[in-house]
Amino acid sequence: MNVIHVLEDFSFQSGGIRTVVLDLHTRLLNHNINSKILTTRIEEGDQAIKVEGESTPWRYSKNLKSTLNTLNNQNKISIIHIHGVWMYPQYAAAKFAKQHHIPFLITCHGMYEPWLWSQGTLKKKLYFNLVVKSVFAKANYLHVITNNEANKIKTLFPNTPTVEIPNLIDSNLAEEGEYNTNEKYVLYVGRLDSKKGIDLLIKAFSNINPEGFKLKIAGNFSDYKQKLDELVVSLGMEHKVEFLGLITGEEKIVYFKNAHVFVAPSHSEVVGMVNLEAAIYKTPVITTFQTGLKKEWSQNGGMLVNPNLNEIETALKTALNWTVKQRNDNGLKLHNFVLKSYSWQYRFNDWVKLYQNMLN
Repeated sequence: MNVIHVLEDFSFQSGGIRTVVLDLHTRLLNHNINSKILTTRIEEGDQAIKVEGESTPWRYSKNLKSTLNTLNNQNKISIIHIHGVWMYPQYAAAKFAKQHHIPFLITCHGMYEPWLWSQGTLKKKLYFNLVVKSVFAKANYLHVITNNEANKIKTLFPNTPTVEIPNLIDSNLAEEGEYNTNEKYVLYVGRLDSKKGIDLLIKAFSNINPEGFKLKIAGNFSDYKQKLDELVVSLGMEHKVEFLGLITGEEKIVYFKNAHVFVAPSHSEVVGMVNLEAAIYKTPVITTFQTGLKKEWSQNGGMLVNPNLNEIETALKTALNWTVKQRNDNGLKLHNFVLKSYSWQYRFNDWVKLYQNMLN
């Protein structure tokens, strides 16, 4: 089996999509399934195929189709797995697959979620209806991550089969080591974007203004950071809110493991890898119903809320009143729940079965 993953951005800036694609790609290779990643943006040292388009509008790539053609001639492509929906690489890969009679599936990664449509422009809606809808509708499967996403996708593509497999996390990430209480903080990790509800978190934290706690916000700086900076200043919280910038590797692990609680108050998400990462490191997580996580999250050491100030503030106040033991007990309970519901160790075979079904 020879699987090609196509996405417009495989860099750190792509956030959770990079993690999901890299994890799947790595596990396919480990199970003797040939896998390659084709994209317009990578990080130094990535084992991926980079084509033109990193700095062009729509990520248009002159050599994407020719690269796919070369890969197909070298070793017949069994499946093209497309990640994302809004850029040229996805559109071109879908057209290439149909022209060459190659099975293909599309993972939308939450890009058709209702909140995003409500924020969308007329241009986006025209692009969907006039350019990609008829092409994407020919996919063998549309892969969804949550039941909520499945319901939305079925309204957009009523005749295209869907399959639900959640985002998955590597349980081997969890390392032994006690929670370090030397510095008490609430943590957010992710893109700095209005979709993520970071402004709500800052306001909730300011309203509580907990003694001895800081709010640490990690994520690559963007234009939106200026608005967040202005909000922090207006609330007089400069001494208690810290922007860390992009954190990766061991540094990110340390921040996750030693946070009193992780908060991701997103308006729209499909599970969100950072929620799973925090949980696997035995850190309790407050996030939103709009992430599509199983409702049992709230009965297993985590908290699900709606992305509004009152609910985030109430949940945060509860978490900040936990003793160290209560915090650790909730973190362990959530860790065990994620292992059973969202780990590669339990769910990788779902992907193998899906790919095999596409070839039958």
